[in-house]
Amino acid sequence: MPNKRISTEKRSLVLMALCEGMPVRACARMFKTGKGTITRVIRETGEALADYMDKNFRELSCARIELDEQWQYVGAHAGRLPKDDKTERGDYWLWAACDSDSKLVFSHKIGKRDWITGYTFVEDVSKRVRKPVQIATDSLPAYPSHIRTHFGYDAYTYGTETKIFGEPKLLDGSLVPMGTIARNAGIRKMIAAQRRAVVGSPDLDMLTTSHIERFFLTVRQELKRFQRRGLGYSKDLATHKAAIALQFGVYNLVRVHKSLGTTPAVAAGIEEKPWGLERVVQITEEHLRAKEDAVFAAAFSKA
Repeated sequence: MPNKRISTEKRSLVLMALCEGMPVRACARMFKTGKGTITRVIRETGEALADYMDKNFRELSCARIELDEQWQYVGAHAGRLPKDDKTERGDYWLWAACDSDSKLVFSHKIGKRDWITGYTFVEDVSKRVRKPVQIATDSLPAYPSHIRTHFGYDAYTYGTETKIFGEPKLLDGSLVPMGTIARNAGIRKMIAAQRRAVVGSPDLDMLTTSHIERFFLTVRQELKRFQRRGLGYSKDLATHKAAIALQFGVYNLVRVHKSLGTTPAVAAGIEEKPWGLERVVQITEEHLRAKEDAVFAAAFSKA
């Protein structure tokens, strides 16, 4: 089996390093293995965790859910590519949905920030949660149409939160001088959050997208591919998707959330206790074995 070329203990350490933001090449140097081996671990583990979450993160009893998008690129910025470029490079958006209470990120999709990607993303979200539910998004114009299409017109409430940012100010209320580091770095401070009901009568005091936005900050901090102004960005889309699934699986199933005292999957009632990385390796082996068995079964059925 391909994933058994390195030991279970070593694979666990590799996964731990990757989920703490270590680049692939640095990980290969640290564990004295090849870059291809690290990439294979990412792809196989990400695929296994994506399959596990897809099968088990369903029929969720969520009172409030949040939907949002995060930008990143694969291969190169879209502005640096030729207009007739047909490769899978350029700007991509990570669409994700989380449960406000358990912090479980139960659905995600990687694609463009366009109508069809939003449509399929909201469709998947609607199939995973029980109604009634309160939905919160930002003010992206496509959301209301997609939510009405897939959630219908009852058994849910929906509202938007728009955060308003302003220039940094001193304690006396004056703007920070242009020559300071903070102003030059483009630092802005949130000065207000406008909440608006779109469908039904959502509880505007509880309506927020702050949890999913905080999760996106975790992704940008801990997944090297999302860090800005570096060389760790994804070079191909397939590995990009696998790395994100790996990060989401570890976040949901392995890492203890500080405010919850357990993992989001346990808080949501999906798992009985947090996983260890050894369990992630075991799930990966079972997934690969099932794939091999399916290939053999298909080959013998044609014979």
